[in-house]
Amino acid sequence: MPRQRPPTKKPRLKACRRCGALVPLEERVCPICGSTEFSEDWEGMVIIVDPEKSLLASEIGITRPGMYAIRVAGRVVRR
Repeated sequence: MPRQRPPTKKPRLKACRRCGALVPLEERVCPICGSTEFSEDWEGMVIIVDPEKSLLASEIGITRPGMYAIRVAGRVVRR
């Protein structure tokens, strides 16, 4: 019988609707793109350390290091 994992807790972050960057809830302006539109309705996370060497970053259009949501509700602009 496979072992069941306990549910994981989602970090208390919000996602920029323009670029998908994940920032603390108290942040007012996205440090990546300067947007002020955020959503707490996001799914998945990817951490980009070196965007110049990352195939994933180049595929999804990330040019700056950081934490990004994979899916954001109410996305303004697609990457």
